[in-house]
Amino acid sequence: MQTPLSPATLTSPSMDMLFSVIESIHDNVALVDKNGIMLWVSTCFERNYGVSRDAIIGHSTYELEKAKIFCPSVAAIVLRTKRVVTLTELNREHKYNIVTGIPVYDDKGEITFVVSFTVDLRYSAELYYEYEKINTLLMETRTGIIPPVAGIVCQSQAMADIMRTIQKLAEVDTSILITGESGVGKNVVAKLMHQFSKRSAGPFVEINCAGIPDALLESELFGYEYGAFTGARTKGKLGRIELASGGTLFLDEIGELPFHLQAKLLQVIQEKKILKLGGNHPVDVDFRLVTATNQDLQSLVDMKRFRSDLFFRLNVLPVAIPPLRERPEDILPLCASILEEMNSKYGTSNKLAQETEQALRRYSWPGNVRELRNMIERLVVTAEQSVILPQTLPAYILGQNVQPVAKSEASLTLTEALERTERKLVMDAYARHKTTTATAKALGISQPTAARKITKYKQIQE
Repeated sequence: MQTPLSPATLTSPSMDMLFSVIESIHDNVALVDKNGIMLWVSTCFERNYGVSRDAIIGHSTYELEKAKIFCPSVAAIVLRTKRVVTLTELNREHKYNIVTGIPVYDDKGEITFVVSFTVDLRYSAELYYEYEKINTLLMETRTGIIPPVAGIVCQSQAMADIMRTIQKLAEVDTSILITGESGVGKNVVAKLMHQFSKRSAGPFVEINCAGIPDALLESELFGYEYGAFTGARTKGKLGRIELASGGTLFLDEIGELPFHLQAKLLQVIQEKKILKLGGNHPVDVDFRLVTATNQDLQSLVDMKRFRSDLFFRLNVLPVAIPPLRERPEDILPLCASILEEMNSKYGTSNKLAQETEQALRRYSWPGNVRELRNMIERLVVTAEQSVILPQTLPAYILGQNVQPVAKSEASLTLTEALERTERKLVMDAYARHKTTTATAKALGISQPTAARKITKYKQIQE
């Protein structure tokens, strides 16, 4: 027959030994009698709740709940429901803990004690991230893939296959065309291609063909000699192609390369020589070319906006990166990797609550890894406590059908109505054309103006 516990037995030598063992556990443990009186708590209670043991033992759990030492009281619920209860409680320092209360019965089936133990969410988060590291290592062992680097996570089979492809293609000097939606990490893949190649000791030179006005792009790519045009540097300038000699040249948004420069680039690829603006003597160059685009280049060829001969030169070894919504297995590992990076950047130690992770995993991430990175950084910067709770997420992530309450048309001022109309026109055009240059052309405005308005209205949507 089990010896019933009583307050007197709590001071026996055998119980002292038991409590010594309990004290060594990281989680806080408490004993509450059938009347709700706190009989004993472990010393880490003070750390978790900011209250000394002396101020707790002998007091009613109902009083402590009313005083917001912890809320709700798991022991009170166990005494009322007579069953095991697990819940999330809030302490008076506005920190959350996961608490489990377990009833202890006597021979008559009546509750004698409630044993509760509190799990510190910060500790749980650390365990979770350790688990993720171990899981990643196991995955690497099974697949033979190198560890995730520079924002690449290979939890999904799709990304594991891409990593193997990168390693193989890095061994050759043939042109690589990386395709995928905006924000999937095409530039990261390009850098990995360089790092794994025989040219890794050479430079990695990147240029975004959509980010530089057409008038300046040619001089950026090819460079110029002294006096080539008004305002040119007195000593001339080396172009990005020449700077990449001995290494890798990465041309992002290659679909935005002006048509007249496509022929010059094709010639450089074929002859490995460039002619600077204002120059008379070709310069030898030796580089590995990697290009990327979020557009369908074949469609651009069909529309006579991209040279077919250049397309075939670039598309020798294509690498297609799937969007994040098609590889949801990568979302949480990416969150962990980005969160670690942001914690290091801002000197924080933030963790994601499990409910937050679930919400992030459910979201479709139309902006892909770039959108996810921006969201994690935003959460870290604005976090008011170490555990990031789902309440801090925007409504569109918590529930994609949640829409902000809009002002009625009748109450809009003229300025507000014009801005709403402009926003719709700009964002609709951007959704159709995908790039700032094409959007500007469709709307009849300059590219810098289109880029500025798109950035502005994206922020409003968020």
